[in-house]
Amino acid sequence: MPGKKQNRREALREILAQLPAQSGTAIRIAMASGEEVSVSVDDLCVKQLSRGALVRRDGDGRWHPADAVTDWLNDDDDVKFAEYLHANVKLFGELLENIEGARSKNDFIGIANRYGLPWASTDQLYRRVGWMEMLGLVERWGSNKCVITEDGKEFLRRVTLTTAAEAVGVESEVSDDEVTLPPPGNVVEALLRSSAERRMTIGYIPRGRKAPERDSTASSQAPLDAIRTLVALVGESVTVEEYSKRCLDQLGVKQSSATQTMHTMRQMRVFDMVAYNQYGPNPDVVELLDLGNELDFVRYLHSRYHFIGEVLAHLDEATPVPEVARIASERYGFTSIDSSEIRIRMGFLADAGLVDRIDWTRYRATSLGKMLVEELTLESPLGSEAEHSIDESDATGSDSDETERIIADLREYGRRADRSEEFERTVAYAFSFLGFSTQHMGGAGRTDVVVDAELPGKDSYRVIVDAKASGTGIISDNAVKFDALKDHQKKHRADFGAVVGPDFADRVREWASNNKFTLLTIEDLANLMARHSTHPLTLIELRMLFQREGDDLADIEEQYAASSRSAALLAKIVELLYEEACEDDPLLEGYISLEAVSYALRKEFTPRPTQGAVEESLQFLGHDLVRGVVRNGTKYKLADAPVNIKRRLAGLGVGMSRSSIA
Repeated sequence: MPGKKQNRREALREILAQLPAQSGTAIRIAMASGEEVSVSVDDLCVKQLSRGALVRRDGDGRWHPADAVTDWLNDDDDVKFAEYLHANVKLFGELLENIEGARSKNDFIGIANRYGLPWASTDQLYRRVGWMEMLGLVERWGSNKCVITEDGKEFLRRVTLTTAAEAVGVESEVSDDEVTLPPPGNVVEALLRSSAERRMTIGYIPRGRKAPERDSTASSQAPLDAIRTLVALVGESVTVEEYSKRCLDQLGVKQSSATQTMHTMRQMRVFDMVAYNQYGPNPDVVELLDLGNELDFVRYLHSRYHFIGEVLAHLDEATPVPEVARIASERYGFTSIDSSEIRIRMGFLADAGLVDRIDWTRYRATSLGKMLVEELTLESPLGSEAEHSIDESDATGSDSDETERIIADLREYGRRADRSEEFERTVAYAFSFLGFSTQHMGGAGRTDVVVDAELPGKDSYRVIVDAKASGTGIISDNAVKFDALKDHQKKHRADFGAVVGPDFADRVREWASNNKFTLLTIEDLANLMARHSTHPLTLIELRMLFQREGDDLADIEEQYAASSRSAALLAKIVELLYEEACEDDPLLEGYISLEAVSYALRKEFTPRPTQGAVEESLQFLGHDLVRGVVRNGTKYKLADAPVNIKRRLAGLGVGMSRSSIA
């Protein structure tokens, strides 16, 4: 806290009394010199006050004091306020309990180390002591002795403290003999028999923090509860458009993130397509979401995703999430599985009682988890004698694998201010994946990435891209200099300019609109890549990405949705022709008229496809490159097995990947 030591309590109260305040505005702070200065409310709240959960931001971007802080401003109860800090800040009450025995720097560091915190500096410890002094919990006697006050003793009587043994995750006294592993239920056994090849990443699951009616200080949902929320949101079935609207209204999730969520749920088979542009819950998978079926849900996840059960084999001791991610990358070659993916996995495992969460970052396998390891078939680390089984897409470096790798790097480096060059290169890779020709430049006074749509004549265009990483997850207004970016745009004769970052302060969004620059969050770019990997847009269509104002991706989403609908229509026509081919009808010999095809599809799609769209799809299937149907006048019939049609279309992509232009 700023100001002189003896005045910090009142300085804090004066700062908090200026809230609520709109994001993008400034508030006043008194410095130690007595000078009063204005600072950005976003910088202060994000970098300082939110660390102890002292503030929250509502859906309209206004910063408010947390409820407990408001109580403190009203009742002046320092001990009660200290209880709130203890509930939100690690090693607060525990440090106070041990403080009278600490005299030297090494004594304080020793306390932190005993509680599993590998700190080599006293900075965070002395900051805690400063707060304790400010709230009257301790007094300093001389230069190196802290004494607990009567208020401090009252505080210690009122809070629950973690022991050092609990903090470092000492094994419980429960023996393996007291735990039994339930056998798989009938539903999960059926799902396991029909399971597809394992995928690398689970993807985005909204955890509820941004819901309009949800307190911003509340912790995020466990992933299993979040999926249950999504199932309830969908009901019996829902269109993509209605799903996006419900996500925004009920969860505070914007359209691009809602689309990513739908992709995640479909890959997990929680949602299936029940009609054209209509999705509903898969009843078998949803049954596994019932309370009491958490273990079977993990069994199911293990059959669909890499490094689920394998995680448990590496958690004999309390292990931090980043270390588990390193094991996945270095020992298994799963470079797309980053810390965020590991945390999602840990959430599922914790819900099933397979791991214990020791503290904010560390987990350890339970006795039940160790038993499950013995049951599951696990992949072996690289270099082991056992065969390392990775699906074909991993081995060949397919678009899916490349997408997952780039998205994982975007999320990791975008929140690492010390890895800005890696973030710039990853942003360049992302735009290259979308089909652009990219050049990473970087360095002082230079634009980060130049993006070219290499098309003939007036269709071509150029974009300069500024890649901004931030450890706080917010790009503040002092981090983006639009005047300099406009100079870069002029120097490179670029048609458009864009900024990519984790998220942006409101003032940055306003300035970007005023300067006609596009803002893309990491999740926006990740969503574009995920959609592009299956239903890519043309570079001409992607031009609108840089022509839009604000952060609304609705037009782009509609383009991807239209591409997806065309592919779904094609697949449904092949399915219909296959059913007709299997009918024993010697008169028609498997032929079906264009009008009959259009009529049969009328209830499958909303809105209904036009007869012209159906005819174009049939003509495409009849092309010599596809050879999927044959035509007789206005009638069509299947010419090959659907699986061969699929392979022929996939073969076109293989041919492109081997050519010099890919």
